[in-house]
Amino acid sequence: MTSLEEFLNESKFATCISCIDGRVHLPLIQFIKTTYQIDFVDLITEPGADLVMGTRDPEKLPSIKGKVKLSMERHNSQLIILAGHGDCAANPVSADAHLGHLRRGMECLRGWELDADIVGLYVSDGDWTVDEFAVITRT
Repeated sequence: MTSLEEFLNESKFATCISCIDGRVHLPLIQFIKTTYQIDFVDLITEPGADLVMGTRDPEKLPSIKGKVKLSMERHNSQLIILAGHGDCAANPVSADAHLGHLRRGMECLRGWELDADIVGLYVSDGDWTVDEFAVITRT
């Protein structure tokens, strides 16, 4: 095994399901790395990811679930994050509606019975600050 492979094997990963909107990626990654002491963040992007997860979109969920499982299996990710954000082109609703989608999306993730903690994050439009919305710890 090379030193890079050893480093990656020892690194802590998180998995973040988020919108494709590039404005939110850096704020999310920085927040996740700092707040949860994570080295790397695997991004799974989907337009309006909180809406997709919150409504349990049957066409998109299998792909997302496969990517989450890959991140967990290959990178030993033990933290799954679902993020929503303001000014979302694919989900143009109020902040309260986003929080509802996040809540339902986190419940969807819990139903997958993953061996991971689940966190909901919301990124405010304008200043792009990230706030932790809710946490579901593994049982």
